[in-house]
Amino acid sequence: MKMGLQEVDWEYVGACLANEDSIAQTAFFKSFVKECRSWGTVFQDQRQLADTNNKLTSDEKQCLSMIGYEEE
Repeated sequence: MKMGLQEVDWEYVGACLANEDSIAQTAFFKSFVKECRSWGTVFQDQRQLADTNNKLTSDEKQCLSMIGYEEE
């Protein structure tokens, strides 16, 4: 779902999302994953997220680490 010529201020969107409750944040991440899955292969998802991961600082990765945490 490309947005074409629309310009999005991602820093503003991120700041807004950070101040939402977990229900809104969960809806965001679920729709993000759903869109990634529409690309066709898990490899495409992983490649995109690996590239994003490489652009994050260690502190940013630590902050996001609970998103993928699974209890044993």
